[in-house]
Amino acid sequence: MHRGKNFKSKQEVREFVWNILKEKGISRNYGKIPNFFNSFKACEKLKLLKEFKDADVVFSAPDGVLRRAREIVLESEKELVVATPHMKEFRILKNIPRNSIKKACTIRGFFTYGKRFEFDREIDLFLTGCVAVDVKGNRVGKGSGYGDKEYALLRERGLIKDCAVVAVCHDLQIFDDISHLCEEHDVRSDYILTPTRVIKIKKK
Repeated sequence: MHRGKNFKSKQEVREFVWNILKEKGISRNYGKIPNFFNSFKACEKLKLLKEFKDADVVFSAPDGVLRRAREIVLESEKELVVATPHMKEFRILKNIPRNSIKKACTIRGFFTYGKRFEFDREIDLFLTGCVAVDVKGNRVGKGSGYGDKEYALLRERGLIKDCAVVAVCHDLQIFDDISHLCEEHDVRSDYILTPTRVIKIKKK
């Protein structure tokens, strides 16, 4: 776990994470949300969460690291709401034939298998990637702000009420405390899933 107080900006944190993952051959997604080796192991831990088991409708960001998580949502016969890149639109996928689930969970598949989301379903679980996250749930994205905007839009529409936020990342993306870099509008995670563990964030 990295010491967050050593960093003076979110960008410093991002570059540190991108560099260490590249140096160790874990991810080459420099400048993006890391889609790291063994990300599927982190996503599989979604099945352990009571909030997932109880969910009917799950939202997922379009990040590549969440692809296996999206497959699990559809394999569990839940409804999947996704944002397309740059939030151009939201799509909903449901009742996808099992032999088409892998294709449906790609960005191209969102358009092929999904329908335009009419903002008529309450979201029970929110899945997101990150560049960095701390054990208090503070999350840093790639700098575009789309993760926070997706959450804010759904909340403004009244679709996010009592909704857990789950971040998927590698253990090397975790910090002890980066709260001094985060702002009020930044969405906090309730759970962190890595290839080796599930971290439940303690509520204040």
